[in-house]
Amino acid sequence: MKITLDIKELDYGALIAALLPTVHGHIAKDENTFANKILLKLTALPPATVQKMVNLLPRETQDELAVLLIQKNKDKILELITKLAKENHVSFRVEDFQVEG
Repeated sequence: MKITLDIKELDYGALIAALLPTVHGHIAKDENTFANKILLKLTALPPATVQKMVNLLPRETQDELAVLLIQKNKDKILELITKLAKENHVSFRVEDFQVEG
């Protein structure tokens, strides 16, 4: 089964501020992408500042940052989905998911 979610009106700042601390040590300093460079700079800031700064960025950049962080948190997100299902007595396992901006 394949389920596709179309997310609208996402608070990118809040999402990125929430996910950023979990990947702080895993952001590759040698990965030379624009989004990666921004994430490296944001990791040194408090979450409230990250949220405000991200919300000021162009939507395309916000998308790129969110996709990168979701991909880097893929295992944790899969665990959370499985845990939520189990707590609600639904038996299933998500093997994988794709995210694109």
